[in-house]
Order: sequence, then structure tokens, then C-alpha cells
Amino acid sequence: MQNIYTVAHTHWDFEWYFTRQEARVQFIFHMDEVLKALESNQLDFYTLDGQISIVEDYLNLVPEKEDQLKKFVKAGRLFVGPWFTQVDEMTTSGESMIRNLRLGIRGAEDLGNSMRIGYLPDSFGQTQDMPKIYQGFNIPYALFWRGMPREADTRYFYWSSNDGSKVLTANIKNGYYAGVDLVENDNIKDLLNRITSHTQSEKHLLPVGGDQRAVDFNLKQRISEANQEMRGSAEFIESNYPDFFKALEKDSEEFLDIQGEFIEPIDSKIHRGIYSSRYDLKQIYDRFERILTYQIEPISVVASNYGIPVKQGLINNLWKIVARGQAHDSAGGCNSDKTNRDIYMRGINGLQEAQACVDYLLRKLSISLNITQENELYLWNPLPFELKTIKKVKLSTIGPDFLLINHLGERARFELLDQKRENAALLRRTLSDMLDESYYVSEIAIECTLPPMSYLCYKLIDKLENTKKLTSALEIENNYYKIKFEKGKFKLKQKETDKTYNNFLYFEDGGDEGDTYDYSPAFEDWILNLDFKECKAVKIEQGDLMSRIIINGKWELPYSLDDRKIKKLSGEVDYELRLELNSLNNRIDVVLKLDNDALDHRLRMILQTNVGSKVSTSDTAFGMIDRPIEEEHLNDWKEVGFKEEPTSMRPMIHLANLHDKKESWTFLSKGTKDFQVLGKEHQKLAITIFRGVGYLGRPDIMRRPGDASGLQTKEVATPDSQLRGKLVFEGSILLDKTFDISELQKEYLSITQEHLYYQTQSINRFSTPIQYFPINALKLPTIRDQFICLENYSVIFSSMEVTLDQSGIELRLYNPLDVPQDNPGVIQLQENAEVKLLDLEGKIIEHISSYAKRLNMEAFRAGEIRTYGIFFKE
Repeated sequence: MQNIYTVAHTHWDFEWYFTRQEARVQFIFHMDEVLKALESNQLDFYTLDGQISIVEDYLNLVPEKEDQLKKFVKAGRLFVGPWFTQVDEMTTSGESMIRNLRLGIRGAEDLGNSMRIGYLPDSFGQTQDMPKIYQGFNIPYALFWRGMPREADTRYFYWSSNDGSKVLTANIKNGYYAGVDLVENDNIKDLLNRITSHTQSEKHLLPVGGDQRAVDFNLKQRISEANQEMRGSAEFIESNYPDFFKALEKDSEEFLDIQGEFIEPIDSKIHRGIYSSRYDLKQIYDRFERILTYQIEPISVVASNYGIPVKQGLINNLWKIVARGQAHDSAGGCNSDKTNRDIYMRGINGLQEAQACVDYLLRKLSISLNITQENELYLWNPLPFELKTIKKVKLSTIGPDFLLINHLGERARFELLDQKRENAALLRRTLSDMLDESYYVSEIAIECTLPPMSYLCYKLIDKLENTKKLTSALEIENNYYKIKFEKGKFKLKQKETDKTYNNFLYFEDGGDEGDTYDYSPAFEDWILNLDFKECKAVKIEQGDLMSRIIINGKWELPYSLDDRKIKKLSGEVDYELRLELNSLNNRIDVVLKLDNDALDHRLRMILQTNVGSKVSTSDTAFGMIDRPIEEEHLNDWKEVGFKEEPTSMRPMIHLANLHDKKESWTFLSKGTKDFQVLGKEHQKLAITIFRGVGYLGRPDIMRRPGDASGLQTKEVATPDSQLRGKLVFEGSILLDKTFDISELQKEYLSITQEHLYYQTQSINRFSTPIQYFPINALKLPTIRDQFICLENYSVIFSSMEVTLDQSGIELRLYNPLDVPQDNPGVIQLQENAEVKLLDLEGKIIEHISSYAKRLNMEAFRAGEIRTYGIFFKE
């Protein structure tokens, strides 16, 4: 007999075409019904969508219901967690996912219990790293809907990661709303046929719920009626997800073991266009991730070493803002304009708070170390490894020329990039009445080697001789490249290989007749290759440490799809493109500033390579993945039943790569998440800058015929999603002879360390927004230099923060490769410490050493994530 485990739930989008505020009002009344149904036993169980954020919002508004809610959670009748929000898996960093799960599990356990199921029923694709993330949180089961490969042809299976982790997984092929037919329709046999396909198991799952669906008070009655009709052949059981998986486990020997990501649109749409939708939101939340992971958390550890307490409540609140912005619809940007404005402002407000936290800690540490209160510059490295870098710094000085002297009395090597004169005098209506209290704000590039978890200090001295500046040049070069700009195009020479690439970088603009869910080319498209022949100004400057090319101009484009159809150049995009080289590494840093005044188009940066590869490569949450250049079913997708064309638009977290046996091209991103490889030989790496569209969903687009996505019967205009106005695109290009994901990820870490400096001075009270506020210096204890130091390491640094009880430090590393790392490196400690192995939740797994000062790390398994707990004796 077939057992149908029937689960009452609601899928509660945090926000969508409605705002969080609107959904929150609906939810407080919805929860009244949930609690009523449980209290009266009209329902035995209910699941609140696997996320705690909606419950947190509810209890903030209705705190008097907390005891009643806790009663049902503790009794195992109301299921909450494990997520804080239902995350978008394809564009969110691994550390953000860990914080999301930590916040969700802790919030759920505060209420009595967390559902330990990887519950993501509506995320647009499943990343390959989820099994090892789930295992790190002692989550043995997973459930999802979208993305299951056609060739897998199964409903229940084991999902494995490359490190050996596996979770028993249910693919709800018929959607999280499949059980609505049990309540609203009488064709039970048809329902059974649909939900029992693609498996030999006699145990089946039927979720009864839907988007913001009200409680079905008649579920017991409908189950009873179905059982009467199907007597002897099937039994519907009112149940919950944990009980279903425990029953399913008894059949587990029959299930396939499947590894990899799931991004095929066979059971449902995947919406690969969301990787490039609402670039402005993605840029904000990417920066938010970077500041939290690579600045606030590690510098809080450094500050705690000097006696400054960690503000974990502030950090947790910032992570909640990030998590709300990374819910699957929120991250996708496939929302109404009013919702996206809300997401945008939450991100901006959160960034201000995050930056203020960094600014405060840098200032507090620096002024406390500056015993003599001289004019000094402090450069900080909060990460546990040495950084050899060229750092950009803004200084405030009385005169335009100055020296920087290190602790050995040696001159620092730096170059002046930009300088402007300011006046600190009291403002007057008539400028001639103002006193002259002038000072200079100078941006410099300084060469430095920063010790791990420590700082460098330089004394700032006014001088008469001229400060070294960049000089005008015809081309720029360093030890790795020579870049020449002529006739509107860039010529790149890679010195190591002596290869020259003509027109190696240009931009491409095409129509986008899709929507906020999906890019789709215009039905009558006109692709424009954009170079710089008509630029208005070119500035080329060469220095010993840094060199740059700055180009200003305007691209003429079709203003609208109608104009594109008739090939009319009626719109324009003002641009400033900056390419920078520095003397220490092989990065070509790119900054593109735009002022967009065109509609329904996609702009991409094109890198012309000599690579001929069958796969593209990009990073995932805790690893890397190779994907085919062209999808297997690109030409027969309609025949095989795909819901949309599987165009090879690919997501990245931080990097996109194209390589073969002869060369490797990489783009390191600071916000954009979408790329594609074009061609079969001499391939092009296309990085999406942004795409502008004007509707939440459109029907019958080229890549996705049929109903509109989102709302099928309501046209929702989203003019804000056209992204008219100013945008900034940033990233770095790297050319290498070979591909090395570990070295590329280390290079990415170095670009996350911008702005970590502080000048102790009194002439400029506005060097940061909170510089205006006076603060007290501390009497600091003896400095622990190089508190924790990674030496000769081949694995990747992922994060560093204080432990749950703030008694120690969590250091997380991972192996991005599909092969073991036998010699992962050494952890050198300043003092003897107890070292323990922790899970991703921060709980102790085992003791490694009771008294270690130098820890030779044991070999890392392929793809392994490892968290060390380091507890110093003092």
C-alpha cells in the first residue's frame, strides 16, 4: 500500500510583488489561524516555510503570542527553521549561507526546536555544495523543487558533495503546492498518479500549501474522504516533513547517489536571468558580504585581542539584513519596484552601519596605539596571513608634499594619485570673508607588506621637495603586462608568454525583451560592439607602483526596443572606463562608471581570449564548478519538455574563468554575478555589467514561451528595473599560463581589504562620517603581533570570528579542489592554545590539541570545509 505523507504548510515569500510590510500584516492574521487550528486540533502539524524571519517579524508585532507559539514548537507540532530566510543558492557566498542557517537554527531553538531539514522548496537552482553545508549543521535531509536533471529521473535520492557528505533528499517534482488538489479537487486518482511517479518507494510526500495560502481547516476531512475512495491501495497520513524522512530512510538502500548542482528547467522554470537582474541590488549585497566576512568579523577579533569587546548583537543584526536581501526573490530582484526600493534601502542602511563599525574600530585601535598623538598613518590587516600589496590611502595634510616614515626610520615607497585642496575654516556666505585654513586631501598608492592580524605605522612629515607623482605616458605597463590604447581599442601584451591580444577588451550591447526573471533577446535585435573611437578624453599615466588609463566618452544606443528594431541610435550612455595596473601582481583592475539613458538592453564586457575550452569555470559556495559551454539540450529543449531555453548564462560568486592547457583568463567580481562563454575557438568571456527591463513578468518571450513568470494574469510594470541613471561596475582581469583556483581565491581575498587604514590627525574632521564624534583612547596591553598566522598554506581562508561564547576564535578554511590537499599548511600561534574541531554551527566535534603553538594541519579531503576553534590560555 502506498503511504501518502500529507504535510500542511505555507510558502511565505518574505517579499515579492508585495513588500515585507504588506506581507507582515497578512502574516499576523495568518498566524492567528495557524495557532487556532493547532489549539483546536483541526490540524496536527504545520510547517512555517523553513525560515524564522517571518516568525521573528510576527513576534515583534505580537509578542503576547510567544508562549503559545513555543508550546507547539516544543511539542513537535509547529515546525520552524532551519533558515533565517530561504536563500538564493546560486549567487550567495558560502559564509552568508552559514550565517543564514546559524541565525535560523538559533532563532528556532530559542522557540523550542529547529526543523533539521534543508528546506528550500522554491530556490531557483540548487548549488553543488549544499550537502556538505547541511552536514556541517547536522542536517541529514534536504527538500527542493526546481532544477532536478532530466536524466536523473528520480524523486527520492541521496545528494552528495565532493567531500563525501550526503543527505537524503526529496525532489517535490509537482511543486510545494501539489496538495492543493487534495483540498480543492476530487480527482484523487489523478493526483496519486502525479505524485507517485519516478520512484519505486511506497512512501510519498504531498505538501499541502502554497504562496501565502490560508490555513486549510478541512484538511482532516479531505484526508478522510480520500482514504475512503482509495481504501486498500493508498493511505493519506496527516504528517510532517521529519516523520516522512524517517519513514523514507527505511527504503534508503534503493535510492540513487547523485552529485552536483541542479539547474535544469525540466520540472519548473529556473530563471537564469536573475543572475543579472537588478545589478544595483546585487552590487550592494555583495559589498555587504565582503565587509562583514573579510573586515568586520576579523577586525573584531583583532580588537578583542586589545580588550575591545566584540559587538556580536550588531554583527548578527547586520547578517540578518544581508539574509533578508538574499532571500530567493529578493536576491533575484524579480519583484515590484516598491519592493526593490525597500531591498535597496535596507542594503544601503545596513552598509552605512557596517562601514561605521569598521571606521570606529580602526579609529579606536589606531588612536589607542598612537601614544605620542603624532600625525601617523596606520594600515591594518585583520586576516591571518601576510598581505604584500599596493594599498590606496587618502591622507589629510597641511601642505601638498609629505613623507611617510616607518618604525625603522625608513621612507615608505608611495606615489600621489590625486590631490585636492580643502578649507577647514568656518563657512561664510561670501567666500572672500572665509579665513584660509587650507589643507590637502591626497590619494596615494603605498607599497607595504602587512603582517597577519596586525598593522603598520608610518609617521607623516611635511616636506618641501615634491611628492612623487604619476607621469603622462603613451602606454602603461608593469612586470606582467603592457597595455596600449590606440584607435579606440586596447592592445594587451602578456610579458610572461610574449603573447599579444588586439582589442582584448570591449563592450557589447543588445536588446533585452525579457523581464526581471529572465534575459531574453529582442525578437528583432541589433547587437552593437562598443569601442572607444569616439571617446572625448584619454588620460594615460605611468608610475613605479601604479599606472592607469582613464577614458571618458559616450556610447550611442537605441533608446527603446522599437528604435532597436529600425536600428536607430536615439539613446546614450555616458561612461568613464579606468584600467589600472600595479607593480606587485598580475591584476588588471577595471572600474566602469555609467550614466544609463536607454531602455530594455543588456550591456556586457567582452574579453577576447585565445582559449578553446569545452567548459567554463566559476566558484561556488565552497568550491568550483566546470559547466559545458553549450547546454546539451539547447537545440531540442522544447521536445524534451524544458520549461525554458537552457541558455548557458552562468552564475558566479566571486570569479568566472575560461582556461585550457595554454592559458587562463579570470574575472574577479565586485558585484556582478552573470557570465557566458561565446564561441568554440578563440573564445570570448562575456561578463554582464547590467541589464535593464521594465516588467516583473512578460508572456511568450523568446527564451520562455507561454505564461508570464510570477503573475500570470497581471502585468506589473517595473520601470525602476530599467536601471536608468548612474551605475558603477568593478572587478579585475587576470591572465595566467595555468589555472589555479586556490591562488585566484587568495587574490580575491586581497581585493576585499580596501579602505582598512586610519590617520591620526586633527585637521580634517570629516575623513569618515563618524570622525566628527569624539572618542576616548584606551591604554592598550602588550601587543600580540601575528596573533594567528597561516604559513605555507594551500587551502582557502573562508572566515574568522569569535566563538559562540566569545571565549575563542573560529578559523574556517576549505579545500576548493576535487582532490585531497595532503600538505594544507601550518597554523602558527603567538601563544599556546587549545585547538578544537568545530562544526559549521560552532559546536565542538573533537579536541585536536590541548597545548599547541604550531599546528601542522592534517590533510584536507577533496572539497572539505574545516573549522578550527582556537582557545588561548589567557
